[in-house]
Amino acid sequence: MARSKVAVIGGGPAGCVAALTLDKLGHEVEVYERDTFPRYRVGESLLPGTMSILNRLGLQDRIDAADFVKKPSATFLWGQDQAPWTFSFAAPRIAPWVFDHAVQVKREEFDQLLMDEARSRGIPVHEATTVTAVDLSAPDRVTLALRQGERTSQVSADYVIDAGGSGGPLSRQLGVRRYDEFYKNFAIWSYFALTDPFKGDLRGTTYSITFDDGWVWLIPVKEGLYSVGLVIDRSRAAEVREMGADAFYRATLPKARRAMEILGDAEMVDQVRIVQDWSYDAGHFSADRYFLCGDAACFTDPLFSQGVHLASQSAVSAAAAIDRMSAHQEEADAVHAWYNRSYRDAYEGYHQFLASFYTFASFTEPESEFWLKRRITESDDQRLARKQWFDRLSAGDEDGDQAVSDFHDRAATMIRIGRHQRQELSDEYSESELDAARVRWIAELTKRLNSITRLVWTGSKVMLKPHYKVEPLSLRLAPVHVLADDGDRDLTQYAMDEDVRRVFQDMAEEGFGYRTLVKRLGAVGRQEISAQLVTRLMEAGLLTGYNADGEPVRIQGRLHFGGVGVEYEV
Repeated sequence: MARSKVAVIGGGPAGCVAALTLDKLGHEVEVYERDTFPRYRVGESLLPGTMSILNRLGLQDRIDAADFVKKPSATFLWGQDQAPWTFSFAAPRIAPWVFDHAVQVKREEFDQLLMDEARSRGIPVHEATTVTAVDLSAPDRVTLALRQGERTSQVSADYVIDAGGSGGPLSRQLGVRRYDEFYKNFAIWSYFALTDPFKGDLRGTTYSITFDDGWVWLIPVKEGLYSVGLVIDRSRAAEVREMGADAFYRATLPKARRAMEILGDAEMVDQVRIVQDWSYDAGHFSADRYFLCGDAACFTDPLFSQGVHLASQSAVSAAAAIDRMSAHQEEADAVHAWYNRSYRDAYEGYHQFLASFYTFASFTEPESEFWLKRRITESDDQRLARKQWFDRLSAGDEDGDQAVSDFHDRAATMIRIGRHQRQELSDEYSESELDAARVRWIAELTKRLNSITRLVWTGSKVMLKPHYKVEPLSLRLAPVHVLADDGDRDLTQYAMDEDVRRVFQDMAEEGFGYRTLVKRLGAVGRQEISAQLVTRLMEAGLLTGYNADGEPVRIQGRLHFGGVGVEYEV
């Protein structure tokens, strides 16, 4: 096995997960961290997919010993006078690394845990070490300029990963950052002494609550302590400067009535903090001998707690990519294409998910500057000009504006599935009360699929296209094939083979329906995923279904949320 030396900038979750993965894959790695740990970071709420990654990297004992608050779900009071709804993490344990919960953490404790684990495995971690520049000019190495106090030095490596957060030095040096025109928000937050008011299935959940000026998060970061943050339009920044952060926070939080009902008379026990300019992506995420991970690459919005998960996922992917390139240098271009594609798909998936929920809320909240700005109504919305998901949405209907006007229905579908039976939060809520709505949704989907008597493939040929997948246990990057048409459409979620391709080619030529397709897929060992495969292909625009009357059968485009369920991207 070819062994590479990798320099990792940043000792947070992205940096430590990248280092641990590289170490697992047999490479030499060193971490350079600007700060001295423990150090404060906002971002206290994780996803099950993050737990899965840490489990497969061998950190389960440390996680269990830390006794973090168990997070079973995310709960939303989303929209004026709407009943609460809960996005449950409940999932069948089909493998030891599939989780039905996440955890809430104080980041200084969680990040220290990751760094301690890296050091315990012999990975050198250099704290109080600033990377001031990265020289990428040599074809066979990278060189980092370092500063430790008054002392400067240089170090060379085969590859570099910038996991240095929003201030990642390589990301800024490359000038690839592009700020988002849609999520022009900032956050202002503090901490409150509050015992979790619920003992049942809501215990440990994260709350997101809308109000006129934006929305509020409430996160039980540990027993007796809640993080409480306001997400506000960036235009209010001048008001914050004029009033002062503390006064603005204390004046604005009481406007969020439903948040105050949970907080009651809880005491604020920490200073008020602010973060701005948080929503951005990059023109590209990797090239040559460098990779951008986590917040050094992109960040959308904290609504669904995806920050640490996207950081961890990208870190594993970057490490796996370096491992593959080290052994197969001739595949470097293909591996970089995979990393950039998979990272952008993950980022845009969150971006689309969030945009739908903002649009939904904008129709239920009283008209305000914040919510009117976050409503998508036109197919030529210039704020979303660079977003591939919006281009596909706008082009997905003969009348692009009609497709966009229906966009908020995607969020509405998920909200209906998770809606509580009571108008207010209550300890009477039980995870099981969501079962009936889930069954109805699955039954409706099954009915629609079964009504399809003819399936039409986009394009003239069903093709297998080269792609890569991170193997779940080894975490190595392996070449696979995925279904594609003879144009630019494909489905990368599932690795496929020639037997499956032939089934879909027969379908394209014969035009048979859904039930026949399921039988044919069962004959080649794919019956278990047949429904998911067909719906994903329809969502990707590769399949169109028609009923016995020749009418198109519409499957409501789902909002896919990475890091939950049983299908993890990594």
